[in-house]
Amino acid sequence: MIVPMEKVTALIFHKKKESFLHSLQKVGVVHISLDKKLSSDEDIKNREQCIQRCENFLKSAVKIKNKKEIKSTVSADEKEKKEAFSYVEAYEKAKENFHQLAEQIEKLERQLRNIAPWGNFDFNLIKKLSDSGINIRFFIVPIKKFSACVNEQIYYQEISRDKTYIYFVVFEKNDPVTLDCDEFFYPETDKGKLQAEYNTLLEEKKKIESLQIEILSNIDQVKEYLHIQQTEYAFLLISNGLNSEVENKLYIVHGWLPRSMHREVEEFLDKNDIYSYFSKPQQDERPPILLKNNRFSKLFEPITRLFDLPKYSELDLTVFFAPFFALFFGFCLGDAGYGLIILLISIGLRNKVSAEKKSILSLLSFLGLATFLVGMISGTLFGIDVMKSNLEPLKKIVLFDQNGLFNAALILGCIQIFFGLFLKTINRIRQYGFLAGLSTLGWIIMLSGLIGLVAFKQSIWAVYFGIALILLFNDLKANIFLRIGKGIWELYGITGVFGDLLSYIRLFALSIASSILGFVINDIAFQAKEIPFIGFLVTFLILVVGHTGNLLLSSLSAFVHPLRLTFVEFYKSAGFEGGGKAYNPFKKFG
Repeated sequence: MIVPMEKVTALIFHKKKESFLHSLQKVGVVHISLDKKLSSDEDIKNREQCIQRCENFLKSAVKIKNKKEIKSTVSADEKEKKEAFSYVEAYEKAKENFHQLAEQIEKLERQLRNIAPWGNFDFNLIKKLSDSGINIRFFIVPIKKFSACVNEQIYYQEISRDKTYIYFVVFEKNDPVTLDCDEFFYPETDKGKLQAEYNTLLEEKKKIESLQIEILSNIDQVKEYLHIQQTEYAFLLISNGLNSEVENKLYIVHGWLPRSMHREVEEFLDKNDIYSYFSKPQQDERPPILLKNNRFSKLFEPITRLFDLPKYSELDLTVFFAPFFALFFGFCLGDAGYGLIILLISIGLRNKVSAEKKSILSLLSFLGLATFLVGMISGTLFGIDVMKSNLEPLKKIVLFDQNGLFNAALILGCIQIFFGLFLKTINRIRQYGFLAGLSTLGWIIMLSGLIGLVAFKQSIWAVYFGIALILLFNDLKANIFLRIGKGIWELYGITGVFGDLLSYIRLFALSIASSILGFVINDIAFQAKEIPFIGFLVTFLILVVGHTGNLLLSSLSAFVHPLRLTFVEFYKSAGFEGGGKAYNPFKKFG
């Protein structure tokens, strides 16, 4: 659900501006609406860059800390906080040197690979021979073309060969030799020197890696410094973004706060002798959006944010699509064995990850559980068709065959589309009054009547009644004739409804695809069992690698396609508009 918001307007005397904003920042619950766009202030730009560089430092530190290579130091004192940015600069310099060394090492590796077939020799000998009039040239030729490339009049010596090429040198005294093969230009440094330089660079690289880890151990100082910069940056944004009135003597602050925080903010304003008043959001205002859902639905809020936040006047659809999303994921993956693996892995990793990632694992647990349940009732376990196996106890749980799965997919789609239309009706009644919801209610009645015609001819009256509601109440501001015209055009959208319903067949298709791939993997694996001596090992490897790949690919599809059904079909039927701005209170960091 969307947390109810309240608007606060405060009048600030110019001399109290800074002290008031510092105090308000400590309260940390008011989302301030800026009156003007900020100009390109140099201080703000510098702080943005500083914050970005500190965040990059901390990301690198966290990655290494997760590998248990570093331990963060004790909390920094005030002097260390101010000097903390020097660690960021030192790390950036070390990182730049590291990348330069890596490029040099990669270049030397290529050179060493290229000269490896020519063996070890002193390049000075080549120079001495050249000074005496004998040139040595290096050539590479495919083995099949070697005999056609050389002849008795050419003085050559084969140096080495591999499965594809022959490496040889040609001796020239007077006229240069022309050969139909590739010439290799040997670097004017012998292999020993290149190898020594390569080893030296590797040692330098190790030293820089150690230096980086040492610098990154100052994670706490940089983190606290970052919090200071973020706090000051937020203050500058708000302070510079307020408009002054009455010859720069007065500032008007407009802000939003959760209604539950009214008393706390009111007491703060009274304590600071600030004139203020509170008001409810008006129809043309756009309060920031703060979502508050139960433990289950909260796990799906990141999915909501992938698309867009709702407008303040809309319903938050998170709690309504969450059960469908989990069920659709299970339907698409459709294998009880895969669901069990996801469930066990997510539970097993919960105590080994940070608090931020625990919510992701909790979401995976529910998705795994949904997959396990759908897989059990559809009769698929690690690509095995339970009904054709010897797993007698599991056969009693199976409820659907393939035809049943197809019908279930369409029924689920029908339920979600009708549910979306119902939510749209409720939402329009909340926003614009009872009459505004009658048009959408007409769609529900008309579609229900059309479905009912399969069994009851009398349902035609429901169809007529629904059409009448659509024609008469689609636009309350228009006259009756314009409404009827708009209603007729709106009725054309019924083709889109049936198109949306057919989109849910993807649930069935993906479920079948995952099951067939699992079956094929099993079939190939157990055929390999007949291989003498290593048959069991080959079977085991095929099963592990095959099912792991199928699980990963099918899980990706099982996540993407329910997203599509949610953001397109469900959001469309629910009349979702979006465009909400996230609640971002003016606060201190850290």
